[in-house]
Amino acid sequence: MRQKLTITYAVMFLAAGAILLGLNYTLMSQVLPRPSVTTLIAGDIYKTQAIKTGQPVDVPPGVIAYAVNIRDPVLNQLLLQSSIALGFMAIVSGILGWFVAGRVVQPLKHMTATAKRLSERTLHERINLDGPDDELRDLANTFDAMLGRLDAAFDTQRRFVSNASHELRTPLAISRAAVEVVLDKPRPTTEQWRDMAERVLLSTERSERLIDSLLLMARIENASRAHERVDLGQIASDALTDVAIEVGRLGLKVSSETVTAPVHGDPELLRRLAGNLVENAVRHNVPGGWVRIETSQGANECVLKVSNSGAILRSEDLRLIFEPFVRLGKARTGSSRGAGLGLAIVSSIVQAHTGRVVAERIEGGGLAVTVHLPL
Repeated sequence: MRQKLTITYAVMFLAAGAILLGLNYTLMSQVLPRPSVTTLIAGDIYKTQAIKTGQPVDVPPGVIAYAVNIRDPVLNQLLLQSSIALGFMAIVSGILGWFVAGRVVQPLKHMTATAKRLSERTLHERINLDGPDDELRDLANTFDAMLGRLDAAFDTQRRFVSNASHELRTPLAISRAAVEVVLDKPRPTTEQWRDMAERVLLSTERSERLIDSLLLMARIENASRAHERVDLGQIASDALTDVAIEVGRLGLKVSSETVTAPVHGDPELLRRLAGNLVENAVRHNVPGGWVRIETSQGANECVLKVSNSGAILRSEDLRLIFEPFVRLGKARTGSSRGAGLGLAIVSSIVQAHTGRVVAERIEGGGLAVTVHLPL
């Protein structure tokens, strides 16, 4: 790139110099007098006649004539000296262009060296390019912002893998412990075998739910978006019907105000979104509490809001509540009430449908989650 810039500078200088030389030559040729023959009679100028080079001139007898031609020698010297000066300045411009090009590409060399040095363990480094606020600095700032996003993505991935490993290890450890306890007994009874089998079954079901959730999150990120009309009001009502038994067991008071709220998207994912919101509102509630579901349609978007009573939340909980394996402020608790992926899945589905989701605390305890999706 430095060589190309240097050649470009030199060629542009030569072109500009040649044009300037041509203009100067043309102007001088217009100003200088043309070749002429001057005749004298008794020392007085008799006649001056313009001639072309090589043109014969008739001179009367007794008349003195002499040729005057300063134009051609001056133009020739002008062309020669200007060409020499142009060639010399072309060399100088090439040398100067080499140094100027070096200063231009120096930030690019710095960015290239930084990019070669980076790995997933050094994504915290930044270019931090100094200098004028120009296109190169804008490129460096854009590169730094990209590094920030990559660093955050790798950090999230590492946390996710670590948490997933922990969550998968827990039910396996429970199953192994249950089996080892029974095998250590010299003569285990049928009841002990049955108790062990039930524990293993529960752990297996928990592992299956976790794996299904992980596979769903992978599908959300990689699957192409379907474009079908889905009514948020209808899928919210269906989700409420699915948890009717759990609502009755906890004695929850349910109120709903659902209207037609049409959106376009993947029907299966949107049903999972509504189902996760309602299940979360029921699961993280208190006996005798309440759940409220609302849908509405605006000028450009449809809204699904699920509110519920529950424990008093902190501000830190709201900042982390959509992170994987976070359960209302408790990360990786190992609770049997869920893997902590419900709201993380909701957030991923909303992002996949170019919407937004907001969580708010409720005075006295509880949570309100509002999903905004394009109409």
